[in-house]
Amino acid sequence: MKKKINNGFLYVASLDKIFLTAARYSATSLKDYWPEAHVTLFTHEEWVKKEDYELFDNIITRDVPNHPRAKLWALDKTPYKLTCYIDADTVIQHSNIKNIFKQFKKSSDITLTRARAYSASIDPTFSEGELTDHCGLFIYNDKSRTLNFMKNWWKLFNKQIQGKWQWDTRKYPEYFRQFDMWTYWWLQNKTDLKIKRSFFSKPDAIWNFIYNYKDEETEGKDIVVHHQPVPRSEMS
Repeated sequence: MKKKINNGFLYVASLDKIFLTAARYSATSLKDYWPEAHVTLFTHEEWVKKEDYELFDNIITRDVPNHPRAKLWALDKTPYKLTCYIDADTVIQHSNIKNIFKQFKKSSDITLTRARAYSASIDPTFSEGELTDHCGLFIYNDKSRTLNFMKNWWKLFNKQIQGKWQWDTRKYPEYFRQFDMWTYWWLQNKTDLKIKRSFFSKPDAIWNFIYNYKDEETEGKDIVVHHQPVPRSEMS
């Protein structure tokens, strides 16, 4: 069995080639600040260009699903002991990216940034709580329980979007159906698959600064990762 590398970044580009373009841009910005960083890309073989092998240290194409949340499929297949999953539509803006793995709390299995309700496209609150954990950038370990959680995140999300999983809409909004943050919340709060989670140190927003966050979220510190959705093309 191939020995795992200690730390690395994981990008996923599927469904639309715009995500691969974005991942190339993001990974380039990452390497500009941290040339030694190890980066894995999950995507489709027919999309890969020769120069991608110069940018990404590891490219995996076998069986990658053409799916809007292919990232969930890829998470448990990480080649790293400690993985920073990062959405493709991000840009690295500061050399402090070299310190991102220091944000991982060793007492936990996953470390995330907190979502801001004011920046969400939907109301994230419901009778039992709120979707607080942002799933666009996070660090997780390779313990068996963590990888099992990731596998089930993928499985349950598919049931969710296919309508095979129904819930009490008096308690949980139906409009949550398209969001993997909802699947994550359910697994963490309603099943025995729960893993230990923690959050990036304050100001956590600098590590995953969503395009419509307020400037005061940075508390005067430099933004390390800027996150902004890319326009979807007609390509698939």
